[in-house]
Amino acid sequence: MSALIDGPENYTCGELAVIDRTGDTKTIWDSRNKDEVEAARAQFNALKAKGYLAYTVSKDGSKGEVIRDFDEKLEKIIMSPPMSGG
Repeated sequence: MSALIDGPENYTCGELAVIDRTGDTKTIWDSRNKDEVEAARAQFNALKAKGYLAYTVSKDGSKGEVIRDFDEKLEKIIMSPPMSGG
């Protein structure tokens, strides 16, 4: 059973895209669904702990910025592993 929170006026369908050597994996959440939000937050935090970088991008993909904390109201978050030099 999922726990819905907030009303339709506060609704966001978010996407967490993880881009790494295994490909592109997506996690989708409904900001009104507490269980989905917490699952996405846990994945975000686990990847940040491994050194992944997180970016949010605008809806049209034209503008992005680095983020440090998960926000369930964001529409799209992209995470990538840290670059290694050599």
